[in-house]
Amino acid sequence: MGHDVTREELLDSVQKLAPVIRGHADRGEQQRHLADPIVEALQDTGLYHMLVPRELGGLQVDPLTFYQVIEALARVDGSTGWCMFINGGAPISAAFLRAEAAEAIYGNGARTIMSGTVFPFGRAVPREGGYLVSGHWVYASGCWHSTWHLAFCNVYEEGATDPRSDPTGTPETVIVHFPRTQMQILNTWDVSGLSATGSHDVEVQAVFVPEAFVWNLGPQAPRGSHFGAPLYRFPFGGFFSWPMAVVALGIAQGALDEITAVAEHKSLRLSAGTLRERPLFQTQLAQAVAFVHSARAWLHEVITKVWEKTLRGESASFEERAEFLLAATNATRSAAAAVELAYTAGGGSANYRRSPLQRQMRDMHAVTQHIGTAPIQYETSGRMLLGLPPENPAILL
Repeated sequence: MGHDVTREELLDSVQKLAPVIRGHADRGEQQRHLADPIVEALQDTGLYHMLVPRELGGLQVDPLTFYQVIEALARVDGSTGWCMFINGGAPISAAFLRAEAAEAIYGNGARTIMSGTVFPFGRAVPREGGYLVSGHWVYASGCWHSTWHLAFCNVYEEGATDPRSDPTGTPETVIVHFPRTQMQILNTWDVSGLSATGSHDVEVQAVFVPEAFVWNLGPQAPRGSHFGAPLYRFPFGGFFSWPMAVVALGIAQGALDEITAVAEHKSLRLSAGTLRERPLFQTQLAQAVAFVHSARAWLHEVITKVWEKTLRGESASFEERAEFLLAATNATRSAAAAVELAYTAGGGSANYRRSPLQRQMRDMHAVTQHIGTAPIQYETSGRMLLGLPPENPAILL
């Protein structure tokens, strides 16, 4: 059984881990995945199991705690925060599995790290008792240290070229879970930002996945017997996609920390005094702080509102889900604006690899490229606010 842990205790754990994370961040960029000491330290604190039920040994924290821990990690290092968003959020998928599968993955003190790929590039062919799965997926963040992997697949009949459709005419999608040893990691992650996330392509060929380790993506997907707590009725996107907004906010807060410290001693080439004495910098800093704090406040307000409704046994409304997505998208865009202000204020010295600002700039603009909070999500939010159905049904889970 897991144990109760407070938000303050987890945030204190992050502070204690900060020297380890900073001390191995360069190595992670060189290796293109988190350094082993960082992963081991995160495992020892139990942070990978924040969303695992206590009865399976997890921490089962509330949503706002989950978001704040991810932001705190990203404030120290963007790649670490991103991997916790992916690997720490992926366990929510087990809520839709049968009890024996959830127990096999997370029970008996397992130090499971779950990676995942969400675009349905896999092919799942029904077989007696399960599915035969093949596929090639991109952006498998955290796969280097994972022990299990989940992947979205379309369902195909044997020999078919087009996927099977559900009753609405939408391609039928299943989420399959299999041991990491059954997939191949392809060395593809050669990028500028979030380079320590190890988000390589992965591939499997003709792997049989028992049906207990598979669930059908859809609004009425049932929860397993270990997942009866209110946490597992919180919107699926609230764990599986929108936390990337706090990765962005954490990176931005780290950039504000850095430029504030730099301004204390940075001299100006063409004038006397330090950066902190310049009116232009004072204005830029105030603008950046306003971007981050206002975006964070709105996102936290939405999370709290939806969580309180969940605790009452109610489902988040169509409009509340739209606002959740919109607040997450706004937070990502606002954080990016803040990082750009901080980096620009840092001048030429911010471009050196010894400056955290250059990594924060690179990492920030890797986050902004993700579809989950890309500008197109303004369109999705607007559609929903106008009462139109979203194109992605997973937002209604």
